[in-house]
Amino acid sequence: MGLARLPSRPRQRFPRSLHAQLILSLLVLCTLVAGTSAFVLLEHARESRIAELDERANRIADLLGQSLAQPLWNVDRDAIARQLNALQPNPEVVRLTVTATNYGVLADARNAPMPAPDRQVVRVRPIEFAPPGDVPAEKIGEVSVVLTKALAERGFETARAAVLATLALVLAVLYLTTFLLTKHLVREPIRRLEDMVDRIASGDLDSRCAIESSVELGRLASRVNVMADRLRESTASLRESERKYRSIIEHSLEGFFVLDRNGKLCEANPAMVQLLGYRDIESMKAALAHEVPAVRVLRPPFSAATTAHLFSMLPLTGKIAGLEIQLTRADGSAVWCQLNARGIRYDGAGPRYLEGQLTDITDRKQAMEVLTRHRDQLAEEVRERTRTEQLLRHSREQLRQLSSHQESIREEERRQIAMTIHDELGQLLTAIKINVSLLKLALSQGADWKQKVADIGHLAERTIDIVRNVASHLRPAALNFGLLSALEWLVQDFTHHNATACSFRLEGREPALSDDRATAVFRIAQEALTNVSRHAHASHAEVVLRCVHNHFELEVHDDGCGFDVTKAVRGNSYGLQGMRERARMIGAQFQIESRDGPGSTVRLVFSETPENVGRGLPADNEFK
Repeated sequence: MGLARLPSRPRQRFPRSLHAQLILSLLVLCTLVAGTSAFVLLEHARESRIAELDERANRIADLLGQSLAQPLWNVDRDAIARQLNALQPNPEVVRLTVTATNYGVLADARNAPMPAPDRQVVRVRPIEFAPPGDVPAEKIGEVSVVLTKALAERGFETARAAVLATLALVLAVLYLTTFLLTKHLVREPIRRLEDMVDRIASGDLDSRCAIESSVELGRLASRVNVMADRLRESTASLRESERKYRSIIEHSLEGFFVLDRNGKLCEANPAMVQLLGYRDIESMKAALAHEVPAVRVLRPPFSAATTAHLFSMLPLTGKIAGLEIQLTRADGSAVWCQLNARGIRYDGAGPRYLEGQLTDITDRKQAMEVLTRHRDQLAEEVRERTRTEQLLRHSREQLRQLSSHQESIREEERRQIAMTIHDELGQLLTAIKINVSLLKLALSQGADWKQKVADIGHLAERTIDIVRNVASHLRPAALNFGLLSALEWLVQDFTHHNATACSFRLEGREPALSDDRATAVFRIAQEALTNVSRHAHASHAEVVLRCVHNHFELEVHDDGCGFDVTKAVRGNSYGLQGMRERARMIGAQFQIESRDGPGSTVRLVFSETPENVGRGLPADNEFK
């Protein structure tokens, strides 16, 4: 089989010979390398000079900012002008300006007209005066330094021109030398090698190239001779391989086919004919090409839509691997197959043919569907069980933490009560005892006893107040008179002990609650106000108790800074957990509305009976 020589397309703007291409490529490469190197070196030198100029501007500005502090503090214009004039002779200095905070511009020394903004280096430094002692430094003005880049850039123009001239001369000499060498060593041997390769490509496999040297071109000629020998051997081997391939395809249990993009079946083996239920290959080709007579209509296995879909998948990876597809048999029944295919013979529009293999997986597909249904059911049960276990573990952990927190609170309350009794109540009782002893002594000596009696009465009143405060802390006495009285007392006590104003409002009737439920509602309101006092930084808070239909709502809201509720819950806020747990114990709905903005609201919805209140909001809106 001969290999046809493809005609080359005419190239108008690039040399056609390899010799000219090599010379031109070398010239371009050398030009790019040399030009880039020269440009990089010049730019590096220029940037170094500009960097030095920037550093000089920084040093001048820092020096003036430090040295002008004392003269500027004393408003000594002469001293300031002398320091500026000392730097003015520098040819790179354009302008030096000293500005006082309260007096404006005190000194302005100009050395040259102002250059363009892109040729300026401007530095502004504050001038601070540090009085003796620990008094902090005070900004009393600023100094502005303007330098020009013109002198730094002027020296590079001459160097750039000299480098470019030298580069052009070197490239010209290099081009001429390389042209003569490549013409003698490369161009002529390649031309002779091209003639011999053309003879081999035209089908003359007995032709051989003459080996003229041992360098690369000689080794290339040797490789061409070896290629001709192997091409002759591979031609015979190809015919044998084709015979074996035909035998394998014909006797294979898998269906092999070749399909073009128009839906025409070009090749198929007997296994595919049997898989799709056709009588022979010709009838299947006719069915796919829509050429079956009307007296016996056979449905094609590959519809037009299926064919278009398969060819649309090829541009992604060039092949189709393990695609499960449902085809139509000759009798109209469906068959599930696994398709492995690849595109062959590409042109401008993509692959012209689809070469593939079909495997019947109908039984496996049905079994997989049954297994998938069982697996999905099992996975759903496992997910539900896992979710339940996670909720239980989370609830148990929260209860453990809350219990530990409540125990620590109880211990803290016991410690506070013990300290109050020991430090305050004990001292008062000791003072009463001492005063009683002094009273006895005064009575026995006939001294004035009225003042001692007054002191004892005052100490007794303070003792009673401490006992009352301890008792109110343990359980407010107002709860004995109902939830409404307890909330009113709580608001008054909060207003008395905090800078935040607080008010209470009742809308509707008062709820009739048991002692335990009233105590839980009271503690939730108390904890909400405690959080307002500690964290809200609010100017006003309000407690509202309203009756809505057959249930009650308790709201505690403020105009404070608000907070991220989700972050607080994740951070194990025991106050929030305690309020939520108390609400759960009395069957109430607990909700917090807040964000990083103005205000937050704590809402508790409960009924007079211990039954659970129907939630007005989904569970995931409990904190938002």
